[in-house]
Amino acid sequence: MNRRQFLRRSLAALVAMGFGVGVDTNQLRLERVAVSIPNLPPQLEGLRIGVMSDLHLGPLVPVERVRRAAELLVGQRPDLVLVAGDFTAVEDPELAQRLIDEALEPVAGAFGVLGNWDSPLCTLPRHAARQQAVRILVNEGVSPVPGLWLAGLDSGLLGRPDLDRALAGAPPGAVRIVLVHEPDLADRVRPEHQVALQISGHTHGGQVRLPFVGPLFTPGLGQKYVAGLYQAPACQVYTTRGVGVSHLPIRLFCPPEVALITLCRGEVG
Repeated sequence: MNRRQFLRRSLAALVAMGFGVGVDTNQLRLERVAVSIPNLPPQLEGLRIGVMSDLHLGPLVPVERVRRAAELLVGQRPDLVLVAGDFTAVEDPELAQRLIDEALEPVAGAFGVLGNWDSPLCTLPRHAARQQAVRILVNEGVSPVPGLWLAGLDSGLLGRPDLDRALAGAPPGAVRIVLVHEPDLADRVRPEHQVALQISGHTHGGQVRLPFVGPLFTPGLGQKYVAGLYQAPACQVYTTRGVGVSHLPIRLFCPPEVALITLCRGEVG
């Protein structure tokens, strides 16, 4: 964050704390999103995907807040849970993993990808990470339910995302969903990849938004698909606002969320 960005965020935080208007740091919302996919196989009609992102467990975001979010999501009985990166904001790998395991125990069995804040997790052996509450996918794909291929990519800012590699094992006819932290990577998806949907986080929805102005700051690779459902050139993109905060302990006119995505058969709107 450069000086100008810091000053903008600080000003927004002071305004919010001074007037108490639109301050919604702890006002967690459940966003229900229907995603239409042409030629969706009958067995995937109505599939419910729970999404969390940007937990930032650490000094600004306690375990209890993230655990409440996980419990809210599990209470919706999703068929699959995905975590789109930025798990912690601590530098100790062992502490990071303990915080994650405690906070995400309700969603044990979920799949996730690394974000640009997740360097502590990158130091964990891959076999160890796979044994935790969330299985981390780094440029690899899995079939969590029949007829669906989930391709998890490395971080676009600090890693080396390889979509071709992650899609390599997809069976013919499978619906392809990409999970990657940074949403603007959707512009690198080509029609031949046959990706139906990309799910991302990273932006926090802006975290601090002003009426008639919008977000005061959005990060690199998070400036185009900031929050919600979009149509990118070759796939749809859903960007979640995430659960936690970074840099400043406040959200302004931009509440945290967990999302429940339901797949529907139909043409893209």
